[in-house]
Amino acid sequence: MATLSVTIIAKDEADVIARVLDCAKKFADETIVADTGSKDRTADIARSRGAKVYDFKWADDFAAARNFAFSKATCDYVMWLDADDVVSGDNIDRIIALKPLLDTRDIWYFKYATAFDKDGRPTFEYWRERVFRRSLGEKWTDPVHEVFHAAGTRAFENVTVRHAKTRPSPPRRNLDIYLSLLATGATLSPRQKFYFANELYQNGLTTLAVPAYRDFLASDGMAENKVQAHINLARIFAVGKDPTASLKELTDALAVGEPSAELCVALGNAFLAVGDVDAATFWYKAALRPLPETTLAFVDVYCYNYYPLIQLGLCAYKKGDITGAIDFTTRALSYKKDDGIALGNLAFFKKLLQ
Repeated sequence: MATLSVTIIAKDEADVIARVLDCAKKFADETIVADTGSKDRTADIARSRGAKVYDFKWADDFAAARNFAFSKATCDYVMWLDADDVVSGDNIDRIIALKPLLDTRDIWYFKYATAFDKDGRPTFEYWRERVFRRSLGEKWTDPVHEVFHAAGTRAFENVTVRHAKTRPSPPRRNLDIYLSLLATGATLSPRQKFYFANELYQNGLTTLAVPAYRDFLASDGMAENKVQAHINLARIFAVGKDPTASLKELTDALAVGEPSAELCVALGNAFLAVGDVDAATFWYKAALRPLPETTLAFVDVYCYNYYPLIQLGLCAYKKGDITGAIDFTTRALSYKKDDGIALGNLAFFKKLLQ
């Protein structure tokens, strides 16, 4: 049976490092922590949990840190985790069950859940390359939003890793890494252009994000990322009170490939903003579908159930169908119980019906 190394890069993670190592020791044959300059007890706690700890001088490069951690692995396969990740319950059992099958593939993808509702259910997730045959070498690239580049056979496994952050990341950290990189005269890859534009957008620098997204869209980047770029541009223009430009971005996204539920919801919002309730209804209904089994796109779980349902309730109300409005809103509550917006809408619709 193949053996498995788990690698973690960490800095000042004394509050969470024991948690992730206690998870990892249930399926790992060795655990490795690359400490990038902790001032707290991260390294001591990691050693007390049986991890091999190595010092690595941080240089604003996550790929370099991951490659260093991978270089210390000695097992047949290498898995990465962040210090604030959690693997629990059935997911631990699934990794244990996967170990006898690891050597049938070079690279294994797991789900990565990064946002949750108040009951702990994932609301935002995506597939990430997670476990690698060690003989592939240290192939991490990109100093931020790093990615593993290597040829090999691949498979998607029904395992979820939860990114259970206990505090926010340093503000502008990722953006500043990109800006420093550009200041050296570096040329960004299509993938880096996409994530750079995202960082500008997420930091509220929308006037800079727009041309950055345009630059990415002119490249040969991934189709899934291009759809997301169009959606984000549409959101920027919607906030700027330009519904025509917003709608154009989304119709342009339709040319990229089959519309995702996220794109369908965005189209519904755009048509509703210009008063076309019938078109909005069409796109909201198109969003109602099972979650994708495998995709390289980001998955906003509520776009497949709660959000289109609550918007369909609004569309039904606008068309005078109060019974339909109640039905859609009740269904929305089955996905997001005790939601204040849905409960308020439902009470309003029932009052109208009376």
